[in-house]
Amino acid sequence: MNIFVAFFKSLYSPTYIGRFRFLGIGKTIGYVFFLMLIVSIPASVIVTQTVISTTNLVKDALALNLPDFTIQNGKLQSEEEEPLFFQKDNSRVIFDSTGEITISDLKEDEEVFALLQEDIYIASHNETYTFRYDQAGNIALTKDEISQFIDSATQLLPIFIPVYLIIFYIFSTGLKFVGITFLSLIGYLMKRSAPISLTYRHIWILSAYTVTLPTVLSMIIDILRIPFLTAANFFLYWLIAITMLFVVYKKLPTPKRKSPQVEK
Repeated sequence: MNIFVAFFKSLYSPTYIGRFRFLGIGKTIGYVFFLMLIVSIPASVIVTQTVISTTNLVKDALALNLPDFTIQNGKLQSEEEEPLFFQKDNSRVIFDSTGEITISDLKEDEEVFALLQEDIYIASHNETYTFRYDQAGNIALTKDEISQFIDSATQLLPIFIPVYLIIFYIFSTGLKFVGITFLSLIGYLMKRSAPISLTYRHIWILSAYTVTLPTVLSMIIDILRIPFLTAANFFLYWLIAITMLFVVYKKLPTPKRKSPQVEK
């Protein structure tokens, strides 16, 4: 069966998933790599956009008429006695070495780059990042040194992003194989609910196709970022996966009983 057909059938049809138990292990492993490639595409696009937009936001902010400053002993130091605010297209830039503005004063729904007294705060594409200066240890950086670092980082993005995405894909695929193995162990414990005898090999293959629906739903929840669904994402994944596998068992064909032979 075509791998795309297997993917779509696995989204809604326990009956078809049950038929996949006769497929080979190699083909099933290939399907898992395909599944993770599909669900990694949206995440890869979001990560790429976020990294590029965040880097450009920081670069544009430093290119503004910010006062000279030094980050030393875990604090932003300058001669300014009050916060400064700048507007760059749809982004807001805040410079405050006085400690008057804190992270709690900033809105998460706007594009912001804030150099605060003890933190750097960035909000871009509905993602927020906070970094305390003291997390970098006892460093001393000037405005020019930070600008040079950002310029170098920007030039390395065409290399960094693909490498990061490949590592992310391999790591997430590895975790998926672990999850499939764990689900197959659960499936082995409840194999008596199936109308036919199943080997562990059959159960592992069924588990690999069963996780299609919960994996896609988990990806959609991550993209939508609905708070209560995001918090329950892990629980929903396993609830759907285990329930789906149980339904697959119930949809397996019942073996026909041989009719007794009548003696002549």
